[in-house]
Amino acid sequence: MPATIPLTIRTENSYATGAVFTHTIGVEVSPPPTHDLDDWAQGALIPLTGEGPQYAEVHAIYEVEILTAPAEYPHLVGLTANAEG
Repeated sequence: MPATIPLTIRTENSYATGAVFTHTIGVEVSPPPTHDLDDWAQGALIPLTGEGPQYAEVHAIYEVEILTAPAEYPHLVGLTANAEG
């Protein structure tokens, strides 16, 4: 199993101020386990959201969707993770 796998993800950070930021980025993350993809997505993908220190104290909803994944991980495409904080 590889140490990391490449993904293309879309993040959307929606802040209580009304500001919304959407990004499509390439990332390298640890491969998912064979079970519990939701926990993996929360731990591996949600930390990739946010707009930095200027929004650190602003309540937000964070969303991540996997757009592309390696051929051996087709079940990841379309997987989403959400968090609020």
